[in-house]
Amino acid sequence: MIGQRIKEIRNNNNLTQEELADGIISRTYLSLIEKGSVHPSTNVLIKLSERLNCSVNDFMQEVSHFRYNDVEILREIAYYEQKIESEDFQSVISFIEKEYETVDQVPPQDSGRIHLIYAKYYNKTDKPGKEKYHVDQALRLLSTVSVNQSYIDAIILKTRILVSQDEVEGALDLLEDTLFIILKLTELDLGIIRVMFEMAACYHIKKEYFTSERILTRLKRQSEILHIDYKRDTFNLLEAKNLAMLGFFEKLEKMTEHENSPSMVLLNCYASFNNGNIKECKSRFKSMGIEKNMFRGDVVLTGIYDMLDKRLDFI
Repeated sequence: MIGQRIKEIRNNNNLTQEELADGIISRTYLSLIEKGSVHPSTNVLIKLSERLNCSVNDFMQEVSHFRYNDVEILREIAYYEQKIESEDFQSVISFIEKEYETVDQVPPQDSGRIHLIYAKYYNKTDKPGKEKYHVDQALRLLSTVSVNQSYIDAIILKTRILVSQDEVEGALDLLEDTLFIILKLTELDLGIIRVMFEMAACYHIKKEYFTSERILTRLKRQSEILHIDYKRDTFNLLEAKNLAMLGFFEKLEKMTEHENSPSMVLLNCYASFNNGNIKECKSRFKSMGIEKNMFRGDVVLTGIYDMLDKRLDFI
C-alpha cells in the first residue's frame, strides 16, 4: 500500500523514479518499494516525503482510484510518440516509469499506443524480449478499434521480429491479412504503401525476386498516384537488387549509373560486368574503395561482392 501511494504521489508531482530517488536511495530500490517488494525504513520515508512535499502519513492513506485526465494522457502519448520518431530515446524512460498501461481507465486504443511506444523504445535499445511482448500487447489492444497508423506501425514491427526469427512465411501471412483489411480504407493510403513495401522485402528474402519486383512496380504506380515518396533510397536499393537477381542488367546499369552509395555502386559494377563493360566495371569497383564488410548481413550484396572480387582479380 505504501509503495502504491508513493508512486501515486510521485506521478502527481510529475517526477520520474530517478528524480525522486536521487540522493536518497537507488532508482532500483525505489522501484522495488513502489512494487511492494520491499518495505522502506522510516528514515527513507521521511526523505521521500520531504521531496514530494507531503507528510509520511500521506503514504499511509488508501490509494485513491483517481482517473488520469484523458487530455493529459493523450497529450503525453502524442508527445512521446514524437520523441520516438525523433530518436530521443532517453526521455522516453520517464514515460515508461509512469506505467500508464496499468491504469484501468485508459481506453484500449490509447493503451495500445502506449505499448507501441514501449515496443519502439525496446527495438531501438536492443531488448528483443521486451519489444516482442509490447508489440503483441499493442496489436491485441489496437485490433479492438478500426485500423489506423498505430496498428500498421505495430504490424510492421511484428513483421520485422518474425523476419529476424526466419519466420518469413508468418510475416507474409500477417502482411497479406493486413493489406486485405486496409485496401478497403481510403484514408490509409500511406499504410497500404508501407505494408506493400514490407511484403516486397519479405519476398526478396525468400528469393522470390519476380514477385517482389511486381509488388514494387505496383507500389511505384500507387505512390505516383498519391504523390507519396516513401523511403526512396531503401525502395531503389530493393528494386536494384531484384533487377540484379532477375538478370535485367541493362535496366540495372542505367538505374545505378549516377548513384554513389556503396550498395548501388556495387550493383552498377555488377550490371556493367554482365553487360560486357569489364574495364569500366573494374575501374569503378577498385576506385570506390568498396569493402565486403559494408554489406554485412545482406546475402545478395555479399554474394555479388565475392563474385566480382574473385573475377576481377584475374582481369
